[in-house]
Amino acid sequence: MRRVLRGIDAISDWSGKLVSFLILFMMVILLIEVISRYVFNAPTIWAHETSQHMFGAFSMLAGAYVLLHFQHVRVDVVYSRFSPRGRAIADSVTYLLFFLFCGLMLKYGIDYATMAVKIKEMSFSPWGPPIYPLKCAVPLAAGLIILQGVAHYIRFLHKAITGRELT
Repeated sequence: MRRVLRGIDAISDWSGKLVSFLILFMMVILLIEVISRYVFNAPTIWAHETSQHMFGAFSMLAGAYVLLHFQHVRVDVVYSRFSPRGRAIADSVTYLLFFLFCGLMLKYGIDYATMAVKIKEMSFSPWGPPIYPLKCAVPLAAGLIILQGVAHYIRFLHKAITGRELT
């Protein structure tokens, strides 16, 4: 079991590090736009929308990495007063809502992406790039987040039941 959990953690870590390169590409694209616009007085038609799409993909696909490192926003007013085992019990219960939300995101994301691919959906902007690849990122991100959530949930349940960490 530990090996499977470490494998899931590795997938989340790898995917987060891989998707982080989108920020570098975004910076290059925006730099090109700024130089084109303000130095050569020749703005591009594609840079702004491309950077928006990249940031959208980054925001979604980084979710599993953020979850792996427990960096999502949390309200600790009550939670911080619990014992480590009490926190594991609270996490075991609240993760059921997490799975409901992510399961819906996966189900509707698949429907949404399938339709976008089927009609080869394009942006309505003057540039008009395809946006179905971006829409395919929604179910992929949901799947990665659910996978990491399952790994956390198994660890929370183990700690809630035994009082010991499962690394």
